[in-house]
Amino acid sequence: MLVAQGCMIGGGHGGGGGGGQGIPGATLTSLSPSSVPAGSPPFTLTVNGSGFVAGGALSWNGTTALGQYTFVSSTQVTVQIGAGLIMSPGSGVLVATIPTPRTNPSNALTLTINPFASSACVLFGMYGFFFTGFDSSGPVTIGGVFGVDANGNVSGEEDFKDLAGTRAAQPITGGSCTNSSTTNEGTLTVTTAAGTSTYSFATQGLPVPGVRGQMAESGDANGVSGSGRFVFSPPGNFFSGDYVIALTGSDSSGDRMGVLGRFTDNDNNCEGCPGTLSAGEGDINDNGAITPSVPITGNVSVPDLYSRSIATLTLGTQALQIAFYVFSSGGGFAVDVDSGASSPLLAGFVSSQGHSGGYANVYLNAPVVFSTWGAMAGSPAASNTSLGIASGFNSGPGTFNLQLDSVAGGVASLNQTINGATYAIASNGRGTISYTSGGTTHNLVLYLDAMNDGYILDNSGSVGFGFFEAQATGPFTNSSINGTFAGGTWFPPVSTSPNTDAAITLNNGVISGTVTGTYVVDSFGRGTATVDPPIFGSNDVVLYIVGPNNFYIMGSDEVTDDTIGFLHM
Repeated sequence: MLVAQGCMIGGGHGGGGGGGQGIPGATLTSLSPSSVPAGSPPFTLTVNGSGFVAGGALSWNGTTALGQYTFVSSTQVTVQIGAGLIMSPGSGVLVATIPTPRTNPSNALTLTINPFASSACVLFGMYGFFFTGFDSSGPVTIGGVFGVDANGNVSGEEDFKDLAGTRAAQPITGGSCTNSSTTNEGTLTVTTAAGTSTYSFATQGLPVPGVRGQMAESGDANGVSGSGRFVFSPPGNFFSGDYVIALTGSDSSGDRMGVLGRFTDNDNNCEGCPGTLSAGEGDINDNGAITPSVPITGNVSVPDLYSRSIATLTLGTQALQIAFYVFSSGGGFAVDVDSGASSPLLAGFVSSQGHSGGYANVYLNAPVVFSTWGAMAGSPAASNTSLGIASGFNSGPGTFNLQLDSVAGGVASLNQTINGATYAIASNGRGTISYTSGGTTHNLVLYLDAMNDGYILDNSGSVGFGFFEAQATGPFTNSSINGTFAGGTWFPPVSTSPNTDAAITLNNGVISGTVTGTYVVDSFGRGTATVDPPIFGSNDVVLYIVGPNNFYIMGSDEVTDDTIGFLHM
């Protein structure tokens, strides 16, 4: 009896090589949707079947854990599918497990990932964006990622901040992307728990879908006006290495503020690892109060599903919580997400910095087109914008020349020639510039992120913020910028600045499309144009060519609410 009982016990527990058999688990019958185009943004997948219980999980292709599903009922569960899983054509095999002892995994169902063919909107996929403007309380900054699926539905995540408060990491719960009657223009609506924002946009025509463009908002239902930039942002990107950070906006009182600096993000080039910031240096201009060359320290969190990470930065005595939205290892957008009443409202860029530790005056050695946006104090505040070309760099004495157009407080100073400006570049890419115009000496700080490329912050009370980039080799003519361009304004310096995006066509001195008019370009790449209706707030504009696919444009009429726009082919 003991021998027989021992055999029964051993067999009953499946031990000793007896081989037990598991209990049948859930059964999967269908997926909704059953297929998606490659490159789609993250989405919620509905799994239908039977036998589901709370606490179960789903796997993808047997190796990737999707985590616990959301239990709806015994016949339905849902799970979030990240964009990284559906970037390329192929398939994903889903299997469910339920938390019952000895229960077998479910049968498998396949989600098909089709090659991208077309979409309802010219935008498709995930886009990082930032936006600056104003509402009834004062300045506004917004940053985030929006996703557009093949049907034009919008999802994502955003950070919103104005003087009344901060709404960090808000889910974008709905919205739509629709094309307009003009090619490569459209309307984007973004819905969060706080309401719906409506943006117009313009994007470059090729490749399709659009990969970058401008967005604008003019007094929508939420009372927000402003403009910004979006860039295609595939998933799985993170920062590692040397970067320049460039932010503009306002302090907690609504006065203009700008921050420039550089740092090294040490995370062992690991996507899932937090980073520590070192070798940092930065400059702050808060309404004309300069804090130069302060150390930058801090850390960066692991990116979330939308490549959003949080950086805790300390610039001298200024502590900032910054959300980074990474669109490639080479850069991303940044917005301040501090919730305190005394925190600033800042937005801008993080750009990969090459040559770290090796910069010198010779890293400015070719013509560069530069621009600055600023605001002069007063009631109401007036804009202070400038656009020009710096050239003739002589690294030995540190001198260069300027061709400059500016409109300050409604007073235009056009086509100025300034010789003998000075500059000096430190090994970490930080530099200084000084020049005199109209009897006034202008001092600026800059940070290079590459040869002949970087960001500018002036030391005046107007807090002019901008950037510069190398100009293509001339000489230039009217035909140097033939083609169709999409662009718009950004960084509106005052609440009355125009907020516009547009697609226009240039052809040997003739302008057509959203606006019509004529233009003429000199051999150095400076041009003038007269347009109707006004573009970016003015009928008369100046422009500077960066290259055949890119130029900057600024109103030259004497208005106090000027801004600068740029157009890309």
